[in-house]
Amino acid sequence: MNSKSPFFSIVVPTYNRANFILKTLNTVFAQTFQDFEVIVVDDCSTDNTKELLQPLIAQHKIKFIEHDQNYERGKTRNTGMRHAQGLYITFLDSDDYMYPDNLKDAYEYACLHPEKKIFHNLYELVNEKGEKIYDFQFKPLRNPLKQISEGNFLSCHGVFLHRDIYTTIFWDESRLLSGSEDYEYWLRVIAHYPDVGRINKINTGVVEHAHRSVNTAQLAQGERRFEYFCNKIDNDPVYQKYYKGYQNKIKSTCYIFLALMAFNAGDMQKMKYYKQKALILDKSLLFRRNYLFLTYHQLRHLFGLKKKKAN
Repeated sequence: MNSKSPFFSIVVPTYNRANFILKTLNTVFAQTFQDFEVIVVDDCSTDNTKELLQPLIAQHKIKFIEHDQNYERGKTRNTGMRHAQGLYITFLDSDDYMYPDNLKDAYEYACLHPEKKIFHNLYELVNEKGEKIYDFQFKPLRNPLKQISEGNFLSCHGVFLHRDIYTTIFWDESRLLSGSEDYEYWLRVIAHYPDVGRINKINTGVVEHAHRSVNTAQLAQGERRFEYFCNKIDNDPVYQKYYKGYQNKIKSTCYIFLALMAFNAGDMQKMKYYKQKALILDKSLLFRRNYLFLTYHQLRHLFGLKKKKAN
């Protein structure tokens, strides 16, 4: 680590990921570009995460911050941002992978495009061995404000924020929002910084495993989450000012996600209900892949055919 401020701060929020975090951190230490700091924020894990990381803490390879209680991911990332010193910050979940040139490509992009205060690389879904199992689709960045209203193309993988952003725009810390806190954050960031850049290269691996939050989310929790989210869309000045004309589109995106959760839970009645609510708010939803996916399986259900789980 350099004594001067690093170019990148890598914030790794974690909670009970002792089985994954060392492999995740090893992908960071193996970067071909080395001007970075690593900030691990432990959200009061109950496993042996701290003991496992102790050698890295002692060697000053990571800055380790421990919460006194479990606050969820919004506050955990805010904690990491408050301790960051880099010109740019990026977030890495403690069960995912950085590919070797992730930071090198980001450094070169930032030097070539200093006007881009936010940019991102592409990512793929892999298994625990690092083998690709799914390619995510990324549309050309023609209108980021409209595109983020239609779905979270950024997710929380391989996004880089300039210091001007991460020191002024913070994550919503409500526990009710957990699971969609990244989508809500990017909506507010892009509202203020709509000129989003992109590195058209897959530099991040999202690891699929049974304990991913997307695989353990409960429908009832999702309903409370999106009730909070939609209320914020209706009342927060940022959404009223910057997303005028897009507010219903964002809420439609939330409802179609609830429909997918209902589908995965086997509740076809609620799936149909949220799918209809989503379409009422945004007719263009008819042409989105997730809406077509649900329509296809809704028809299969009518004919008594077995369903496949949504990704």
